[in-house]
Amino acid sequence: MGPLHCGATGLLLILGFHSTWAYTGCGRPLTLDRIVGGQDATNGEWPWQASVRKNGVHICGGSLISETWVLTAAHCFVSGFKLSDYEVVLGAFQLYMPVAVSIPAKAINVYPTHRWHGSSGDIALIELRDVVRYTDYILPVCLPSMTTTFPMGLKCWATGWGSIRPGGGLPYPKILQKVDLPIIGTKTCDQWYHLDSTVGSTIPIVYPDMICAGYKEGNKDACKGDSGGPLVCKWNSTWLLAGIVSWGYGCAAPNRPGVYTRVTSYTDWIKQYIPDIKLNADNVVLINVNHGHKLFSGLARTMTMVMSIMTVLLLVLL
Repeated sequence: MGPLHCGATGLLLILGFHSTWAYTGCGRPLTLDRIVGGQDATNGEWPWQASVRKNGVHICGGSLISETWVLTAAHCFVSGFKLSDYEVVLGAFQLYMPVAVSIPAKAINVYPTHRWHGSSGDIALIELRDVVRYTDYILPVCLPSMTTTFPMGLKCWATGWGSIRPGGGLPYPKILQKVDLPIIGTKTCDQWYHLDSTVGSTIPIVYPDMICAGYKEGNKDACKGDSGGPLVCKWNSTWLLAGIVSWGYGCAAPNRPGVYTRVTSYTDWIKQYIPDIKLNADNVVLINVNHGHKLFSGLARTMTMVMSIMTVLLLVLL
């Protein structure tokens, strides 16, 4: 299949606190409203973005999901890793700037069945040694319920400090990058990956616990250094964590979109470690409507049909 992209590069920064502040819930940045083919993010735009560091060096992205937990990719941790080597930086925006919030890892829980890049189970939970103080620049992202659906074509966003082109790092001052990517159905994504591949068509490359995002022609993608970072989709005014940057063939290549760990496949596992974590958007399908996102639930659709039938019956009876 060729090379798979994973973690890399640099140092990160944090910017300060606002004097007046109130926590309004997960997935809701308080700021106004490379990743290949992306653009600079604004400070505080993606406040759940974390930098996972080994011996002070950025190796992977991550997502803050509570005051003491960060979600990232399993492949960021080599077998037999030393816990004391790892820390998480939060509130980062540029890499080569002084760090304000850096918290050592208390525990790292790698999904037990993960074996190699491209295999299922590419997810890990980092427990932080200290409780995070939420600010304008440090907020958790919301987790979707296991019944939440992110359909093909839904526009979502990936963020990170990875390479902005194959073989090319993010230039100074290494500002956090963002890129909009449409969701690609798992079956379609698997079919694309079989094009010009030596893997037989009956052997899956993209598994059901994975979600893809990108374009058939390429040009936009997560890349080396973005691993473990978030793929988020907007539901009403709240951002949901749909995926974790996992693997891909090169970066932004045609028929080779980015492959992400599907978070909804692992909500039960996450709740084993964080029993009180709140899950959002139960039994809903997110869709694009006029470049926005609108919520449709199975219950809402059923109620609409019932009301329509009742209206017709009332008209007949009258």
